[in-house]
Amino acid sequence: MDGTIARLAEMMDTPIYGLMGVSTCNEKDEWEYLVAVSTTKEKGDFEELVVPPSTWAVFYEEGPVIKMQELETRIVTEWLPTSGYEYANAPETVKNCAV
Repeated sequence: MDGTIARLAEMMDTPIYGLMGVSTCNEKDEWEYLVAVSTTKEKGDFEELVVPPSTWAVFYEEGPVIKMQELETRIVTEWLPTSGYEYANAPETVKNCAV
């Protein structure tokens, strides 16, 4: 370990507390997966991702990663088409665990 997670944990200072996995599309239209925290502190040598205000749907799942993948598939194929919402061009945030 190089201490990155501990450094991120020290930066957490908002009500959204915990390490998050964030998938997003970068400037090159390539998907990136980031480990992130919500903070108002200076980013230092970390990359900063500003998440625009949006309406968020929140889903809960516990268990192995495969269950998360199954949940995401169900959200996109079952819930979203009947929800009245549209998929936005914004990051997808998955809160993994509290620190």
